[in-house]
Amino acid sequence: MKTKLFTLSALACALIFSGCSKDEDQSILLKTNSPIVLNAKQTATIEASSSQPITYKSKNEFHATVSNSGLVTGRYVGETEIHLSNGRDSKVIKVEVAPKENLYPTPSLEWGTAKSQIIAKYGTPSNESGNIIGYSNYSTAAPIAVFQFEDNKLKLSAVLVKMPYASTLADFLLERYIPIDVDSDKYTAMFLNGLSLKTATTCISLSAYNYSYMMVMYMYIDESISTQSRTSGDDSYLESYRAILDQLLDNF
Repeated sequence: MKTKLFTLSALACALIFSGCSKDEDQSILLKTNSPIVLNAKQTATIEASSSQPITYKSKNEFHATVSNSGLVTGRYVGETEIHLSNGRDSKVIKVEVAPKENLYPTPSLEWGTAKSQIIAKYGTPSNESGNIIGYSNYSTAAPIAVFQFEDNKLKLSAVLVKMPYASTLADFLLERYIPIDVDSDKYTAMFLNGLSLKTATTCISLSAYNYSYMMVMYMYIDESISTQSRTSGDDSYLESYRAILDQLLDNF
């Protein structure tokens, strides 16, 4: 009887340890520290091992992609996560795509923000005209910033960048947004803050404002900026925005 009990106990222990060993064998050993910090177009390899094949997936491929072997490539400035899985275990590692250029602080793009909240954030406006407010001391490279509201909700942000910073401005925008249209004859370019029109929330327009400034407009994507106008070269909506902004900027 004692022999049987000993045998059963030994068998139970063997099964327990076997199960623990099996689970342990199927865990993912992650050697790479989180977060991974990259610049746009830089790469880094995630060091991870497992007895089972590991799959890698980026939560937001606008900011960074990852290959089947764990090679992470930075795309556009921002943060995302890489999820690792082998079917039994999972790990998450954060990725930060840091900018090389910090020409000016990106103006508020939290669409729908009330005017009072923008004023609380940036201070008393240097000028105000109807549903538009402006600041004349925004930053060294981009001294003028403008915010437009519709029904007291932020719909457009814009900055005027000094012309000597034009080449730096191009690099500044390209490491943050996807270019979708460039017209070198008109000195204009269009960008999106998402991989497609469906996922983007902001359309960014770059154009020459006058001999002294380049203008960058950040526009909330809604029905007023139709898909056709953003892809067909029709920039009439930009001209309408520009006319509105001119009313305020003329006073600076």
